Amino acid sequence: MRNPLGYKVLRTYQQGEEIYELVKKFTALYLHPIQDSRLIGHMNDSGRSIPRNIAEGYGRNNTKQYGEFLGFSFGSLLELLEDCFELEKDIKGGLRKTKDNYAATRDLSQMIKLCMGEKTMLKKQMERIEVMAGEQGLMSQNQRFAKLMTENQRKEAEFDQWIRENLDKTKKHS
Repeated sequence: MRNPLGYKVLRTYQQGEEIYELVKKFTALYLHPIQDSRLIGHMNDSGRSIPRNIAEGYGRNNTKQYGEFLGFSFGSLLELLEDCFELEKDIKGGLRKTKDNYAATRDLSQMIKLCMGEKTMLKKQMERIEVMAGEQGLMSQNQRFAKLMTENQRKEAEFDQWIRENLDKTKKHS
């Protein structure tokens, strides 16, 4: 039986927690609690979702479901990255003022680097899970669709070949 808290040893989970802590610190220190309340909530929620979805997916019944939750984590990570990129651009461009623009951009840079590393690790983890799901006979909707499209293309090619052969026979008999 697998350890129900085994996700805690995953580097993606640990780094996700680290990112979440940095996000909470950043939003508390550099964003205005009233003017930026939606952004604060969004960044905190995205940061929180990264490790929480890893944990929830790990506890699911099968590999396919685990992969889906890693995908949710990946999506939250991308949302957070976009917020960080936008904030960094606005601060550097003078469109946004913080208590300390230098420290804010330094902390954003650190978050972005961690998020980019997390992105790479999560992507590799999702690829491994996808292979495992395939080995178990579990396919995602995208994989089923791709397989169906490939099969349809093969059948169309066979039909086209059959038509050409029968047209050739008809021409020879005419």
